Amino acid sequence: MHFQHSKALTFGMELELQIVDDATGLLSPSSGELWTELERLPEIERYALEATLSTIEVTSSIHEDSDEMEVESRSLVTTLKNIAEAKGLNLRGGGTHILQFWNEREFTATERAQELQSKYGFLPKRFSTYGMHVHVGVPGKAEAIQVANVLQSITPLFIALAAASPFQQSVDTGFCSARPLEPLVYPYGGPMPKIADWAEFERITDEIFASGLAQSLKDVYWDVRPKPEFGTVEVRVFDTPLRMQKGVSLAAFTRGCAALALSGQLQLSTTAIPYNTERVSRFLACRDGMHARLYNPLAGAWMPARQWLETLVTQIEQNPLCDADLRRVRELRGMADGEQDSDIMRATWERIANPGAAADGVTPGLSEYAANSREHSARLLS
Repeated sequence: MHFQHSKALTFGMELELQIVDDATGLLSPSSGELWTELERLPEIERYALEATLSTIEVTSSIHEDSDEMEVESRSLVTTLKNIAEAKGLNLRGGGTHILQFWNEREFTATERAQELQSKYGFLPKRFSTYGMHVHVGVPGKAEAIQVANVLQSITPLFIALAAASPFQQSVDTGFCSARPLEPLVYPYGGPMPKIADWAEFERITDEIFASGLAQSLKDVYWDVRPKPEFGTVEVRVFDTPLRMQKGVSLAAFTRGCAALALSGQLQLSTTAIPYNTERVSRFLACRDGMHARLYNPLAGAWMPARQWLETLVTQIEQNPLCDADLRRVRELRGMADGEQDSDIMRATWERIANPGAAADGVTPGLSEYAANSREHSARLLS
């Protein structure tokens, strides 16, 4: 398998955004309408359709500075929002929509979407949730495995930091981040296995491709995966944040962790890990967010999520890649100490839905859902 070498620790970000009807606040199957306008733009390559029609993806170019990444991403999202608003639509963050019913999702008329439907039936509709992916450049195959193993070990903390999917199908799920539970039902979804070297990675992927359920790494829904065609390691577990600024901070933090892994300052522990501990830690991150007690396999110990974050931020502070990234990582630490996205989503809905009326048996109407979505749409670029 050819590995396209890239400059070490360059990085990029992908944001999957919700398309909503501004009048009702409901998800709108309108990516095709937006795409018709986007195709006329010189920056069309920075946008992408997804499997279902209520999603649009914005992809940054390759960066070495998080401030430059934010400037570009903000411009791309602003352009997209302007197009959407002219059609009575809007865009918002969050990993799920409060009225996200899988059976109401519609497949995009692309070859890729039809292939997914053929292979997995209803599952791609169920998985039409909204995530953020971060790519970090690595110089070669050995480094890709080295960095991917370490970043996979940190995924419970990544999930907790980005938790923004407490609702599905009009109810509170009881989880701060319900979205990362979805890929677990796929035969090649969930945590990336610990991989010894590139030869083992090729053996595993050859066995996966032999099943017929996957033709490329695009069909392997691991939390973290090497991307040989880009020369990167991709982290896929983040919910799309409510604010794009937080997304950039998460990307800078991911890059900082990758730098520590590449330099050997973060390494997998040789301590034996109790059965299923890392999977349990991932579950607790989904359920409790930054209030979780997580297993840090690099230290071989359970600890509060905020304590784990503090240890990593301290290490990044001692080895900053650039001033902008250092500032972003410190901002993320501050965000983690405050109200989390899942908390904001719950508090916003509780305030708008009129609990008094709900207690009297009056269910919220479209005006409440519209108000809820408008608040989140306004947060995206705030």
